[in-house]
Amino acid sequence: MFQRGVTLLELLVTLAILSIVLVMAVPGLSRQVQQGRVHGAAEELHSAILLARTTAVSRNQRVTLLSAGSWESGWVAFADANGNGLRDNGESLIFSGPALESVNIDWNDPAGNYVSFIGTGVSRRANGALQMGTFSICPADGEGGLALTLAPSGRLRTSRLDDC
Repeated sequence: MFQRGVTLLELLVTLAILSIVLVMAVPGLSRQVQQGRVHGAAEELHSAILLARTTAVSRNQRVTLLSAGSWESGWVAFADANGNGLRDNGESLIFSGPALESVNIDWNDPAGNYVSFIGTGVSRRANGALQMGTFSICPADGEGGLALTLAPSGRLRTSRLDDC
């Protein structure tokens, strides 16, 4: 009668091959996780900006999306009655956004802590000038991010960002 089993040598060879495969796969997996965080953060911010714009149009009033110190820390959207880009007493909160982990978000607009839309859906600064610019969303450690570009009309465009 034959006994079937695995010899110690076969087990060691299998473990060696498995460890080599894991060593090769882990960096690719961590890169995928980073890219997933970047895409998730970009989608979250993109949705918030579009919701603020849509709300401004549907209410026919200025709506401002204000960062909580930095864009990674989250944001609040509110009906900006006096149009100053700051949430004052009596200005109603519309929605808020969560803090985003493991990403860096930079906004190249000089008035970089808010995005504001008037009732026609056009983005405007507190002083009435057109507001446009690009959000750069990059992984905290790594390369390859996304750019959200806000056009003067208030529309958004997403593109790849190779240098973060």
